[in-house]
Amino acid sequence: MLEAIAEAAPSTGTLALVVLAFLAGATSPTYYAQERLRGFGRAVSSRLPYEPPPGMEEQEAMEAANQQAEGD
Repeated sequence: MLEAIAEAAPSTGTLALVVLAFLAGATSPTYYAQERLRGFGRAVSSRLPYEPPPGMEEQEAMEAANQQAEGD
């Protein structure tokens, strides 16, 4: 049984990398980390195709979406 646990356990290198990533994330200021994640989200979502709802022009739909987002 101990052999099965030893085989399933992560390697030392993997564990060290996880600890290093945790420490790097823990030492960065929260606001800075949030801004980086928001920037990543904007970069990803900007590549998604947009199709306005039926009966609306694209510019109208974008303005409505912006107004709704500001209201939340």
